[in-house]
Amino acid sequence: MKNRQDIIAARATPAGVGAVAVVRVSGPGVFELVDRLLKKPVSNADSHTAHFRALWDEDGLVDEALLTVFRAPHGYTGDDTVEISTHGSPYIVDRLIQALCRQGARPADAGEFTLRAFLNGKLDLAQAEAVADLISSESAASHKAALGQLRGGISEEISLMRTRLIDFAALIELELDFSEEDVEFARRDDLIAQVNEALEKIQTLLKTFAQGNAVKEGVQVVFAGRPNAGKSTLFNLLLQEDRAIVSDIAGTTRDALEDVLLIEGMRYRLIDTAGIREATDTIEKLGIERTWQYMQGSAMVLYVADVSDNTPLQLLEDLNTLAGKAQQVWVVGNKTDLVQDWNSIEWQAAAQAGGAAGFIGVSGKNPEDRQQLREYLYQNSAFKSDLSDQTLITNQRHFHAFLKAEESLLRVLEAIEAGISKEMLAFDLREALAALGEITGEITTEDLLGSIFGKFCIGK
Repeated sequence: MKNRQDIIAARATPAGVGAVAVVRVSGPGVFELVDRLLKKPVSNADSHTAHFRALWDEDGLVDEALLTVFRAPHGYTGDDTVEISTHGSPYIVDRLIQALCRQGARPADAGEFTLRAFLNGKLDLAQAEAVADLISSESAASHKAALGQLRGGISEEISLMRTRLIDFAALIELELDFSEEDVEFARRDDLIAQVNEALEKIQTLLKTFAQGNAVKEGVQVVFAGRPNAGKSTLFNLLLQEDRAIVSDIAGTTRDALEDVLLIEGMRYRLIDTAGIREATDTIEKLGIERTWQYMQGSAMVLYVADVSDNTPLQLLEDLNTLAGKAQQVWVVGNKTDLVQDWNSIEWQAAAQAGGAAGFIGVSGKNPEDRQQLREYLYQNSAFKSDLSDQTLITNQRHFHAFLKAEESLLRVLEAIEAGISKEMLAFDLREALAALGEITGEITTEDLLGSIFGKFCIGK
């Protein structure tokens, strides 16, 4: 880990030309360093004030800019910080950063500003990770979930659990100090009740991971079916653009095509795949194999059936071949415009008999059916954008840490019931506390911090 006393500088806005660019400079002594680029200093300015200044280097005027001053510990990083808003020329930004570095600053590493915020106690580790999620959020749902974690939603849950368990762990440790006297400071009934309460909360949070992951990454929706069933047509219909090639020739789609659709603030990753049949060549075979792979890892499979060229019995046969190869399948009966006296009852019965979660009949040629198909997707995805005040696990690291805490607490209950030694009881309690502490950063390693903050953008 690099020296925390260094002054670090980096562009905090996206690269490229823009109206305004922001360069963030932070660290002990930053005001005096920035003063060396100014004719009128800001080192005597109050915190949270803005100042219009001309910036100079050895070659002359760099730019006229707005400098915002944040004094420790009230800025983002917890250190003295200046944010310099310049004109958005990449030349100006590069020249300014070079001038700052010649005066004693160094370029910031990825995520180093947020790392300092964590090390200075401005954020815990879960909140710091929420910053990265907030920056990368692409839907209303992911934005809301990241904001909830940034405000300390999951941290509050963990803090309450750890505080109560630490009290019991301390009493158990005290019993070990008096082991020869066989005293019991921690009432086992109270400990069991507290562990069960913590387990209930952890298990509730673990159940939210599927939804949380969908909120963060988007719900993966795979279009599958026989060749020429109209998968690509429906794919294009939902996106309202010709993303996939549509042809009467069966097997046009050879490889998966992916795009993103937002419905009611929820992000859906739509994947158009190769038609399922006996492959006629090596390339098509690879495409079909990839279709099976996508189906196995997808939260939703929309099985598209051509109702104009197939029968309900054929749909039932198709669905039987999907058994065990997809989590859940919803059937879309396509090309209803080509069938006179369209009646969906037999198709619905076949879909139900084949284990499908639902059935809808549409025409990919009818723009009016787009809204019907969107609602079908949204209502059946089970992941809605209305998250209320629910705390969600959206992070794989948090999920696995909660799993470790759950395993340790279950061993605590087993140890109490079996009358196992106090040493083992104390060990399992410490393991549970350590797992929970890893989430918020009470317990960290340098490798863990490097892994987490190395994924941030440079200016954050």
